[in-house]
Amino acid sequence: MRNYEIMFIAGPNTTDEELDKINTQIEGVVTAGGGQITKIEKMGKRRLAYEINRNREGHYVLFVISANGEIVKEAERRLRVMDAVIKYITVRTDEDERRFDKIKGFRQRRAARRGSGARSAAAEPLDQSVEDGM
Repeated sequence: MRNYEIMFIAGPNTTDEELDKINTQIEGVVTAGGGQITKIEKMGKRRLAYEINRNREGHYVLFVISANGEIVKEAERRLRVMDAVIKYITVRTDEDERRFDKIKGFRQRRAARRGSGARSAAAEPLDQSVEDGM
């Protein structure tokens, strides 16, 4: 299973009931295929970056899921044919997470090396100054 984020924008005239219907349909596609939904976030009505089909605003919804490619293809197909949805995008996020974990581990190892060397170098002059003062 891979991690994906599916974001879609519904038209500004879409009601909350229609949004809930779209959400349950996408949720049904994901769970029926054996995927898992991590998060569904309704971001509300926002201004679009540019005009789409003469719309300046839209309702943003974000799905964070774990699924295989076939489930994502079916969800995209369903979003494509819905009249209320004006734009959608799917992004695979597991590669980014793996890359960030690798970078984080590298930085932690580097900080540990620097931290142990810095402590021993800083401790020596402090000890010598205490001995010289006595």
